[in-house]
Amino acid sequence: MNYHTFTSTLAAPLVAGAWTYDAIERSLQKNLPKPFKHRGHTFALDLTQAFPKTYAPSRIAVAGWLKDQTVTRAIWKHARKHNAWPNSNLTPARFIPIPPFDTLNLPSLSSSDELADWLGISSKSLLRFSDKRGLSNNTNNAFAPHYRYHTHTKPNGALRLIEEPKPILKTLQRRILSDLLDLIPPSPAAYGFTKGRDCISAAARHGGEAVLICFDLRAFFPSITHTRIFGLFRTLGYPESVARDLTGLCTVATPAHILSRYTYDKAALLAHRHLPQGAPTSPALANLSAFNLDRRLIGLARRMNANYSRYADDISFSGDPHITRTLLKAVPAIINDEGFALNPRKTRIQPSNGRQTITGLIVNEKINIPRHTYDRLKSIIHHLDNPDDALRYDLRFLTSLSGQITWVERVNPARGHKLRTRLATALLD
Repeated sequence: MNYHTFTSTLAAPLVAGAWTYDAIERSLQKNLPKPFKHRGHTFALDLTQAFPKTYAPSRIAVAGWLKDQTVTRAIWKHARKHNAWPNSNLTPARFIPIPPFDTLNLPSLSSSDELADWLGISSKSLLRFSDKRGLSNNTNNAFAPHYRYHTHTKPNGALRLIEEPKPILKTLQRRILSDLLDLIPPSPAAYGFTKGRDCISAAARHGGEAVLICFDLRAFFPSITHTRIFGLFRTLGYPESVARDLTGLCTVATPAHILSRYTYDKAALLAHRHLPQGAPTSPALANLSAFNLDRRLIGLARRMNANYSRYADDISFSGDPHITRTLLKAVPAIINDEGFALNPRKTRIQPSNGRQTITGLIVNEKINIPRHTYDRLKSIIHHLDNPDDALRYDLRFLTSLSGQITWVERVNPARGHKLRTRLATALLD
């Protein structure tokens, strides 16, 4: 057995089990030659320090680390001299959730075949839709790509990209969302894309405070890369092969003909596999990816006796005026340390003697809708008084308008009732 094969053989059982000091030491005690068994403690300690994760690194990574250790070569020479080779690992990889997740009843998936069965597709279809090599977007076949791409112009002139999965992939993503991701509790500070929470409950945390400070995460979805999503699925306990398939199903690299529409910085993000804005799984995965960010910002707010919330990429703090200077220094540093980027142009300091807005709502004394929102809806309804206005007979438009009024009713029942009454009157005339 050559040295490369030896280190790979020694690494295999280490990464097949739980990535803890005790599990690593037990594996080494079992596989090291007798004269070197006493080195198991040091090896296990050094490995956990070299790969400080909650999940096992790849076999290649561990083998590479072992290869560079002086003692490994001594063990190999001893094994070659005495023909005392470590046993090849025949134990298949297993689903091993770490303690915080072992009570969530997550689907136990230990191989790609099990994942395919769970999704109700063939192994060949899983290979196609996980598209780990990104082949679907690098072909002239119009039917090969798994996404449709839509661009919308923002009020500031920038382009918003919606990457919409096609029906089959969307169905697979919805299964992952409903039967896996939705089982994981989100951060208590996450209000966007979270059941039982919305922009109104996010705004309610900040009502009546002396100062409201808002930050914005730049390119939230594109900045969450496939490596972060892979690490998330590994942390949940899924073996490397399953985590790679799940990551492939939930991420995409934007094709070149779409990238050409964007600035260099935005295109550089989109060119790598990332969370697509438009996939059912992306909001939940984004919230889970920001869990540690939320944890640190919650701790910061608690130390300052401030309030904190995050609605998707909108980060908000409120409290007494003294929090401002510290937050302006600490928050960007934490955001950067957690692998996200801040959009400094959207940082806003809003004292109570001016209008304080968050998630499109005013929170100075009580939650309310902006006056211009109410006036805009009132103006739209006024135009519906005209019997010749085609929008009076557009069911889709009227449904949308009714939904906007419902939102106003939730925030300000009195104003919402006025709008609802005006709409009924206009349509009856």
